[in-house]
Amino acid sequence: MASQIERRLSHIEYSDKICIEAIRGERLPEALGLPVVQHSVIRGIRYHDGFAEELMGSLPAFTRALCARSIMSNRVPQINQPEDIPYCIWHPDVATEATYREVARRYPQMKYQVGRACAVAGYFNLYMELNLLPEVHIADEARENGHSDIYEDIMASPVKYEVMNDYFRTINADQPKVAHLNGNTAVRPYLEVKRKFRQTDEPFDVKGTASKGHYFDITEDNGVDEFDTKSLPSDGAAVTQYLYSPLPRDLPLINKDVLILTAAYYGDIDRYARLCRPMTVPTEIHCIVRGIYHNTMFAKWWSLQPDISDYRIQRAIYARFIMDNDISRITPETPCNELPYLIWYPAIAHGRVYQELVRRKPSMKAAVARACIVADYRDVYDKLDVDPDVDLLAEAKVSPNPYYLQDLRNKTERRGGVPDEWPKWNPCYTRDRLFEHTTTRLLGDVSNSIADTESGVPYNGVYAEPAILYNTVVSVTAAYFGFTVYVKS
Repeated sequence: MASQIERRLSHIEYSDKICIEAIRGERLPEALGLPVVQHSVIRGIRYHDGFAEELMGSLPAFTRALCARSIMSNRVPQINQPEDIPYCIWHPDVATEATYREVARRYPQMKYQVGRACAVAGYFNLYMELNLLPEVHIADEARENGHSDIYEDIMASPVKYEVMNDYFRTINADQPKVAHLNGNTAVRPYLEVKRKFRQTDEPFDVKGTASKGHYFDITEDNGVDEFDTKSLPSDGAAVTQYLYSPLPRDLPLINKDVLILTAAYYGDIDRYARLCRPMTVPTEIHCIVRGIYHNTMFAKWWSLQPDISDYRIQRAIYARFIMDNDISRITPETPCNELPYLIWYPAIAHGRVYQELVRRKPSMKAAVARACIVADYRDVYDKLDVDPDVDLLAEAKVSPNPYYLQDLRNKTERRGGVPDEWPKWNPCYTRDRLFEHTTTRLLGDVSNSIADTESGVPYNGVYAEPAILYNTVVSVTAAYFGFTVYVKS
């Protein structure tokens, strides 16, 4: 028979009042089935000692929150299962040094959480007692909380490690990776940025695309509160210099999203592989697609990734290889939804490649015909005997060779016109419009910028506008990306 708590966990009910009372630690909801309610309860547990203690041993997330609250209230809890070990034990409060020392003694597997708490609270002596590997998240935390002794001790080491993972809330002390500071830490000041609870709230999903700024959930409450709070002060000036300068070995703690987008847009493999997050940031897919189309090596790198779940990336990879005269990856079994339409920009393949492509995948006849019009491959075009469609007619109208337009018009008359409901691809500009325009817009801050996905060249319907302007006081400008930067020099 299901327990009362189990029944409550399966019960779904929402109201603002339910969430507010949970956040304030005033009342535990009867219905605990909705993610937003669970997040509100966890928020209440972390901020209000003694709240919802009856949930201990129910959901692991509730148990972890209760254990974290006990530690922050200077009580060392009994932790029976590995899944009950909390990740963050330093927010919203820090415990005494003695409490953290006892946590590390009783639960050696929590030494790195304790070390991180020391970086927040400034417990240098305890940190040294723990004898930890020089860990990059702890270094970030110490720097941002003003505890230079811990930070400098870690940075003095010639080799640093990544033991903690703030995206997945995991600890890997057995096989840590050698690492540098890389902007992957949810430092304590970040945890003070809250957002108002919403009924559509969903559990944090590290496999999908993160909502802007919400890449971490180390407290497991999704950052919910009664109200939206102000964001942290902009770090735009710090970010801007790295758009045109080499990255340092140890990256300052900045919002690196714009650096990720720029690296993806230009197909910069080294930068992108270093900077990218486990989830895509807003508009990143658009920039990846553009980067693949314009950079064969970026396309090759992406083709070697083990799990490419987004069909837009697959289409871009196929397109880049086709334009490089490599169709070895395309077989009769290749899924049609992964095949690209734009296969003539920014490069044109050899005519025989287009001809073989149609032999392997007859469904690509229209795309190949359009490529032949752009490239003026009349011999290949004639062999296709393609049916006219609105896209081919549009391309033929801007072709310097009038043959294609006349041929399509003749076919249109013979075959009864162009069907009104002709299946249309996503927008694909004709050759006279395949230009990446710069912009005259100037923005003073790039730290929260995203790509413009409604203008620019559409790559199978995926836009990424290439117009960042760097404008110095001497009026030197350079075209960049889908947002604009003003740099004082």
